[in-house]
Amino acid sequence: MANSSLQGYSWDLPDELHSHLKRIMNAYKGDKNVDGYKRLNGLINEPKVSYEQLKRIKNFFDNHSTAGVDYMDDTAITRTEFILNGSRKMMDWVNRTLGTARDNISKVKDVQKNSGTATKNTHIGSHTKAGFTTNSIKPPSTSDINIKKESYDDIYIKKEVKLMESLIKIFDKNKELWQTDNKSHQF
Repeated sequence: MANSSLQGYSWDLPDELHSHLKRIMNAYKGDKNVDGYKRLNGLINEPKVSYEQLKRIKNFFDNHSTAGVDYMDDTAITRTEFILNGSRKMMDWVNRTLGTARDNISKVKDVQKNSGTATKNTHIGSHTKAGFTTNSIKPPSTSDINIKKESYDDIYIKKEVKLMESLIKIFDKNKELWQTDNKSHQF
């Protein structure tokens, strides 16, 4: 499932996976022009993986399924490509990372939809029905209503100021009481 909301995002390779890829690179003594070597070299040199790159890696693993292939058999041609692409560790990380990212985007859209902050259904694109597009239907505008929105920080600061003012009043009363009490005990 493609998700345009994730375009431009990137993830750092976990240290353990980066070390795993370095071990593969150091152990590989074969042809440098084989599929997967260039990607492996790129991942080692720049351990930040873009969404687009994750999709390409996932596509490789999906099309080079591990089902029915004995990767311990030296005659398996795809074995080298599979290992150079990070083997099972990389495949699991890519699937987990993409799954989590896509689930998070879906959850954000669900929250927007359920809270009423979304102006349209965030899960579907616009479509046309009987000459009308969903983009042409807009909720009533509230732009003519002058509502001052206060940020959380503003509200928090106001509460702190009120608290400080009340503490100052208490200190002033205590000071007056102490001075009054202190005067009555003087000789």
